[in-house]
This record gives sequence, C-alpha cells and structure tokens, in this order.
Amino acid sequence: MGQWQHCPFLRMHYKITKMDGRYTRYGYTYLIEFAKSQTGTGVLEFDRCRRWFNEHFGWSQDVETRASMKENQQFHSEAYKDTDINPVWAYCVKYGDYRIYVDSDATLSWFVLCHPKSQ
Repeated sequence: MGQWQHCPFLRMHYKITKMDGRYTRYGYTYLIEFAKSQTGTGVLEFDRCRRWFNEHFGWSQDVETRASMKENQQFHSEAYKDTDINPVWAYCVKYGDYRIYVDSDATLSWFVLCHPKSQ
C-alpha cells in the first residue's frame, strides 16, 4: 500500500446502488451517493469524483437537464448533436443529494478501482 492509503482524509465515502424501477427514467445502471451533511466531506468527495468523471469521460449535465434535452431532442433533432448528451454519466445535486449516475459495470469498476471505498 502507498502512503496515501493510510490518510483518512483521502478515503472516499460513498454508497453504490444498482438502479431499479424507481430511476429508470434516467437510463443509468448505477447510482453513486455521497453524504448529504453540510459539515461532512460528502460535497468535497462528490466534487472530486465529478471532476474525475469530467476528465475521463467528458463533461456531462445534471440528470434533470439531460432528461429535458433528450425529450426535446425527439422534437428538434436537427438542433442537437450526438455529443450534446453524454451517455456514460451524469450527476445530481438537487435537494443537497450528491449523486453520480453511471452507465455500466465497466464504468463503475474503473471508478471503484481509482477511488477505493473507505471501510
């Protein structure tokens, strides 16, 4: 183990949920949730992970904006490009929920490999 593995401030705290019928409108396979607390590190860890996803999979929208864009794309297809909507990931900060949605086992595995979960 490297020296950083022993530093409690660099460990990630998150919960992974396999999506079910409650979230099907977003079209993702997994949900990564970070702590909501205003005094905890959830928002910091969420922001670090969002930047990591930006660097590795490109910029994405929040899930509500993405859903609206997909809906409008059906009616105004000539106005949208394939690169306007990132199919790999999106995020949510609504109501203080710090969430990242991912598309597949492969994407989730890479995230977990790069950001080990704290015990």
